Amino acid sequence: MKKWTLFCITLLGVSLVSGTAASADADTTSASSIKSFGTDWLTKTDGSFWIWDYNQSVPTQIPGLTGASASYDGGLAVMEDHTIKQWSNDYYTPVITVKPVSGLSSIQDVLDWNGTLVADAAGAVYTKVRADDSQPQSEVTYTPVTGIDNVADIEIYTEEYSDSMRYRHLFLKKDGTVWRDNGELQEFELIQNLHDIVQIAENYALQKDGTVWTWPAAFAEKNPPASASDASKFTALTNIQTLKHEQRATLAIDKQSRLWFWGGTVTGYSDGWTYADHPDPVLITSIRNVKDAFVVEHSLIVQTLDNKVYSTSVARDAMPANPSFVLLASDINNIKNGGRHMIMQKKDGSLWGWGVNKNSELGYGDYEFMHDTPVPVQKPIAVSLNGENVTLTAGVITRNGQNFVPLRSLFDKLGAEIGFDGTSKLATVTRTNPSLPALKISVNAKNGQTTLNGQAVTLENKPFTVNGTLYLPLRFISEKLGATVEWLPKEERIAITLK
Repeated sequence: MKKWTLFCITLLGVSLVSGTAASADADTTSASSIKSFGTDWLTKTDGSFWIWDYNQSVPTQIPGLTGASASYDGGLAVMEDHTIKQWSNDYYTPVITVKPVSGLSSIQDVLDWNGTLVADAAGAVYTKVRADDSQPQSEVTYTPVTGIDNVADIEIYTEEYSDSMRYRHLFLKKDGTVWRDNGELQEFELIQNLHDIVQIAENYALQKDGTVWTWPAAFAEKNPPASASDASKFTALTNIQTLKHEQRATLAIDKQSRLWFWGGTVTGYSDGWTYADHPDPVLITSIRNVKDAFVVEHSLIVQTLDNKVYSTSVARDAMPANPSFVLLASDINNIKNGGRHMIMQKKDGSLWGWGVNKNSELGYGDYEFMHDTPVPVQKPIAVSLNGENVTLTAGVITRNGQNFVPLRSLFDKLGAEIGFDGTSKLATVTRTNPSLPALKISVNAKNGQTTLNGQAVTLENKPFTVNGTLYLPLRFISEKLGATVEWLPKEERIAITLK
């Protein structure tokens, strides 16, 4: 049994962090090609759509989603023509699947948990129809949920009973009321005493006057009376402007830009964490001028008004009022929380990842389990051949200024035959045109050693393997096959020409 120390490091730092009060975010510099982003996707100003995670360790373009105007949890994307598509990838194959969506005409909010729920622009709610795994599905279908309407936000919370627990959906309506179901998208009921609500988080609700309300979520009896679930004012907090539930903790930021923390902390080991619930809010006094806050895995992440990002651990018996914070990054305009990792965008438009990376969640081009300092998300680099976009199974990886592509992605289109010997781990790229001089490039996948027509070649950066995929130097092999290669920095595109 090994104690997990990655998130439990004793944090060094000054006792008080004070971010200078600042105005709204500065605009991302025009030099950036990134239009929008999430925890595993981005769109560029040219309309292209890119994803990473699982078998795509860096941003990889999905041609079928070019022109997406918005993207949501659950792989949902709204196209410029207002049609909706859903993309997916997985552990087992490098294939990225894109399917049309039927039953939806717009998206306002998405809850992607144990199935997907969508609220459309009119406030109607839809649920994803579970696919029959025995038959391939050509499209993804959503069907209306009856009994609830006028919905602006969908969340979920847990109720615990003497002998069981259940999850219930929460629905914040556009009129400021909050409703819940019986856990099965049936029997919707109004939560009493809630009105003018602007945010919901677990079993808490924020009223527009800055007061916080709550209702019981743990019961000693098996069938408590309905009145036991009525909401009441949470008197420990006032003048709150932001409320959110992250992992097992609840966070609030008040109108003085102070941070409050209550709920879950964690102790123990990686194969047996112990969670403790602390119901009383703690005012965090060691950081000020808070703009936003998140819980990422076992760390409390705080963004201050001067766009600096700090971290402290929640892996402790209880959260103290004055935890020490460590500076993670500066000039951060925006943060997307993926639960176990986060993606940050700097003022210059670049994306940076931090946190758990076991499935390449950070888009950095590796599968190191954890990065406890921010790493850059690789740039989304397109490849074209004679003016036509080349679809890659995994994106271009840049190392030391040199671009690499997967073995089976491009070179067959340049007139080469691709081979790989699984026993010797030797990859070969062989010219097939008999009218041209014979050419054979061999690469040892184990050590990157490369030969050209049997003669050793010294490369500035050796080929390498990422998650079982061999990456080869694009320019070197393309030019040996007779192509010309040009880097177009404004387009972030490698243009290959082969006559």
